[in-house]
Amino acid sequence: MAFFTPDQIAALSASTARVDLLAKFEFRSGTAYLWNGDTDLVTGGQTWKPMHGAGVIDGLSAPTGTAAEAVTFQLNGLPDQATDLLRMALEDKQDATQQLVTVYLQLFNADWQPVGVPIGIWWGFMQPARVTRTPMQGTEGAIQSITLQAENAFFNRSRPPYGRYTDRDQQKRSPGDKFFQFTASMLFKSFVYPDF
Repeated sequence: MAFFTPDQIAALSASTARVDLLAKFEFRSGTAYLWNGDTDLVTGGQTWKPMHGAGVIDGLSAPTGTAAEAVTFQLNGLPDQATDLLRMALEDKQDATQQLVTVYLQLFNADWQPVGVPIGIWWGFMQPARVTRTPMQGTEGAIQSITLQAENAFFNRSRPPYGRYTDRDQQKRSPGDKFFQFTASMLFKSFVYPDF
């Protein structure tokens, strides 16, 4: 089975290749399908909502190793946008944390109609969203932005399992050892040794 369909190969072989990126955010409260166009896009059995050119994906690369890499997703605009990404990401911090995000490549023909299904090119785990707002610039107003950072599959792989100095991790390393139950009570405590 080929990775690309014959139609996709023809679109990629043309003198002008028309492509765009699609992003699928799998929040706990629901899945958001977004793309940077101006109309709804029906492809791959889903309707992708438009971001009207306000979306930015930064940090996509073709990794050749096993290093942890981050991709940043940013959407500039107002809370009442049709995509409602701001509300979904900020209603509950846990709604986005460690949830899956996938970036797809969509090919288009000369009439900007989708060619084949979206091709998955990157996936990772979302981190908590941040919202920023630029200062007012005269009559132009301010721009509110939401930023989501996502880490690829190698995120946190270098951390040793149960490598923290907590009672829970110590119980996994040495069941029954009670040393770390008392670390909080020993903070700022003075010990005199030897005690006569």
